[in-house]
Amino acid sequence: MSTEARHHHFIPQAYLQGFATQRGKGQKKQWFTFVSDFREKRSYDTNVRNVCGERDFMRFEVGGHPPTKLEHELGHFEGKACAAIRRVVETGKFEGEDKIIVLNLMALLAVRHPERRENFRDFEERVAKKVMSAALSKKEYWESEMARLSDKTGKTYDTSYEEVKARHDRGGFRIEVPRERLIGTELMLLDTVLELLFKRKWTLYTTTGEHEHFITTNNPVVLSFLEPEKVPEHMRYSPGHGLPNTEVCFPLTKHGFLVGRWDRGGHTEAAKPTFVAIRNRHMIWHAFGQAFSDKKKVLYYSPTLDLCKDDKLVENFMTEPTLENED
Repeated sequence: MSTEARHHHFIPQAYLQGFATQRGKGQKKQWFTFVSDFREKRSYDTNVRNVCGERDFMRFEVGGHPPTKLEHELGHFEGKACAAIRRVVETGKFEGEDKIIVLNLMALLAVRHPERRENFRDFEERVAKKVMSAALSKKEYWESEMARLSDKTGKTYDTSYEEVKARHDRGGFRIEVPRERLIGTELMLLDTVLELLFKRKWTLYTTTGEHEHFITTNNPVVLSFLEPEKVPEHMRYSPGHGLPNTEVCFPLTKHGFLVGRWDRGGHTEAAKPTFVAIRNRHMIWHAFGQAFSDKKKVLYYSPTLDLCKDDKLVENFMTEPTLENED
């Protein structure tokens, strides 16, 4: 029986431990996080291994290497990165090798996510269907293309033009993109994102008390416009990493939070309760449906700008986000 791990986490378990509580004794100690699930409209307590994972998410089948090699290599790096995160929060210093490692993790998390993969697959499908529509616009175009393909491959294609066009017109198919291509695209994007992250000025915000805790989400690296109301509506939720008047946010642990801007930053600052509440709200608005906290009660500003500390995130955030400046 194979012992190969097939459940891969797109958000590292070690990172999620920074927003969890440890329970049990000895070797049975485990980490539990409180989940606010906005899609399922419920909240619950669960082990960090049960969230942010998908079967074979990083499985990469290429000749000469085991399909789990990439997942194992990334797992090793993620362990180092999460150790660097802990040191940054403990020392209050975001610099040197730890900064390099953490920014690499941020770049990885910024490009590697099931939602983004599906967006890319959907784009490829829409392009392919437009190409197919053009090819099927006239019967002679289709037959000419099939003849060319038969000459190239040596295969005979028996499906008639009428059958293919009828199925295309019904839309009764889904175009899949190989996982290896999706992963390859992510790794190419990673270098560009990383270069731009290094150019930003990073401010580290820390808390020391047991009452003002940051949360994280299943979209922990948030890129957003500083003044979204000044951006055309169709562009407000899709800024590029190189655009001006943008910031990148990343919760490190419940006691640490990074903000990267072009115009200011580069220091460490004690986070006030109002800052924690603002940033928790910001993270919730940009989540892909789930938020994680070490406690049930979270400090945040509600959609109506009430300062709250409760376990009613799902109840209070089941509306569309507003776009006012959250600074």
